[in-house]
Amino acid sequence: MQQFISSFLKTTGDASIVIKSSIAAIFFSYILALIPGVYGALSITPSLLLPPNFQLWTLITGILVEASLFNVIFDIPILFYCGKFIEPLWGALELLKYIAITGIGTALLTSLVSLAAYASTQNYDLWSVQFSGGAGVIGGLMVAFKQIIPDQKVNLKFKEFYVHECPLICVLIYVFLSVVKIFSYTQPIMMSCGIIVGWSYLRFYQPRGRGMRGDMSESFEFASLLPPFLRFPVRFLSNNLFRLMVKIGVCTNPVKTYDVGAPSSITISLPGSDPVDAERRRKKALRALNERLVKMKKTSPDNEDSWPTIEDEIKKTEFLNETSPSKIDITVVDNRGKLEEGVEYTQ
Repeated sequence: MQQFISSFLKTTGDASIVIKSSIAAIFFSYILALIPGVYGALSITPSLLLPPNFQLWTLITGILVEASLFNVIFDIPILFYCGKFIEPLWGALELLKYIAITGIGTALLTSLVSLAAYASTQNYDLWSVQFSGGAGVIGGLMVAFKQIIPDQKVNLKFKEFYVHECPLICVLIYVFLSVVKIFSYTQPIMMSCGIIVGWSYLRFYQPRGRGMRGDMSESFEFASLLPPFLRFPVRFLSNNLFRLMVKIGVCTNPVKTYDVGAPSSITISLPGSDPVDAERRRKKALRALNERLVKMKKTSPDNEDSWPTIEDEIKKTEFLNETSPSKIDITVVDNRGKLEEGVEYTQ
């Protein structure tokens, strides 16, 4: 626990101005929402987003204000660690844009879910429900972690899992906290919507340089976010939905660009693998090889000496140089067929 606290404090000190400003805004919004009537004005109510009320500012304020202190405590470490791992790769502006997209997109998508629930049940409470918080942003950040370091292991005392499982684990945690009445029932819905919005942006729209957008690698398909037994039917549905989106012009077929470095600066566009995905596969292979070597060393402690080290080779060479004779006495036969004894030949 002490190691975690020291690591968290170090991460806090190294955080950028974007992350520190986001944390400060969450704290300030939570304290402000404690004033009676303020939470209702800052939180999101789907029925009030439409005319005549048109409270569109809540799409922004609703991201920052949290309904409970437990949500604030849950949000802060995730934001700090996302600043540590994601911001150096994306940059502060791209990270800020991603947080805004996932937050506002979550608010809109959750409002659509509320509208669909109201239309099917005729329960007006589902249309006028209030919700807020960064659950959708956290869901989007978990998807970003899955994209960047999918095969990184997270070791806890009671469980070991991979980073690519984090989105699903977070949804299950939010569902459990909602069942035990710690979170509102809207929180797991917001988390799920944030995962969908974040994945859609990273999959199709995030700029990646050289005119490329999105991450179309197989390891980042939508089915990979779900448990294995659901992946086949979801993959079938998502592939057909993608073809439909391409036909109506919402998405485009992926085309990868390769610069062959010719004198004429020829650029070939082929439907191949993404260079970013190739780099991710290379790191995955190196990590798997390293883990296998460590595992072999642990399971076979008696064979540690079977692999000579550089120091052993140097000592062996020095020993051979010291013990080998510099002169050898031999007897030879000259070209006339006579024996000549005692002739010294230096090595």
